[in-house]
Amino acid sequence: MLLVQENAAGVDVPEGYVMKPEDRPSAEAPVAPIPVIDVGLLSGERKADGGGEEAAKLRSALESWGIFMVSNHGVEPCVIDGMCSASREFFQRPLEEKMKYSQAKEGEKYEDFHQGYGSKELKLEHKSTRDWVDRMFLQVEPQEHRQLHLWPESFSDILHEFFVQQSSLVNKSLLPAMARLLGFDDDFFGEKLRGRALTFARLSHYPSCPRPDLVLGVKSHTDATIVTVLMVDNNASGLQVQKDDVWYDVPCPTDPHALLIFVGDNTEVISNGVFKASVHRVVTNAQNERTSVAMFYVPIPEEVAPADDLVNDSSLDGATKQ
Repeated sequence: MLLVQENAAGVDVPEGYVMKPEDRPSAEAPVAPIPVIDVGLLSGERKADGGGEEAAKLRSALESWGIFMVSNHGVEPCVIDGMCSASREFFQRPLEEKMKYSQAKEGEKYEDFHQGYGSKELKLEHKSTRDWVDRMFLQVEPQEHRQLHLWPESFSDILHEFFVQQSSLVNKSLLPAMARLLGFDDDFFGEKLRGRALTFARLSHYPSCPRPDLVLGVKSHTDATIVTVLMVDNNASGLQVQKDDVWYDVPCPTDPHALLIFVGDNTEVISNGVFKASVHRVVTNAQNERTSVAMFYVPIPEEVAPADDLVNDSSLDGATKQ
């Protein structure tokens, strides 16, 4: 729970949330040219000749920004709407209701628990500035590792269906297309997400903040994933991506059911730097709240190493020019 208050500096948010001057967001940022890729057309191009306009847009995004949107992706609009509504409803509950789904006990640090409700910055005593966010973090795969007592009944079914449909998008469409752009078989990335690989869901709620010039919803970071899939509600913008040391606003999708895809650190390593991990953060908003659901696809560490065929320069050039 985030509380607004006066402090010694005269600002109306707790001092623990105030960023250092060099890390504070600017009043205005340019808008990033994030492409929207039609997954249906991308699949059609594969059946035709293995390349085309959608594949070219995908390559450009993977090799530059590390972020893109997808439409016509196979996740049903009713599932996205249901996931968004269930997330909003949960975060609107009283704190004592939400704490029923937390593993944290009084006096415990964040490392002592993993899944469930709670923002790590609110549990862990450290000198780092806190994020202005309320969170629920759950493991969804392998399914036998789910801690279902931490899944609120109000969204357990819709979260499972959201995961099933989204995973089909990732494993049957996105990862094969990414592999082909590197000159590999369709299952090159997918095989790294089998066996002991993990998938996590993070539901985040960003309350309105009276001082968005001082506070971040989430600090700058990359994801330790193959890819991350993000569903956002379009009530407020807030996501930013960094390129060449400049922060850009990620526009709200014109299609309310579009999904955002982030390239993770592991993909950058496996592709030997051909594909770029997205550096991103979340800024706050003085008027509107914002809710998102992210799905993190995490390989086992043993699967993360530069592909042999991409280590030498000639192979690298070949992969990027196909």
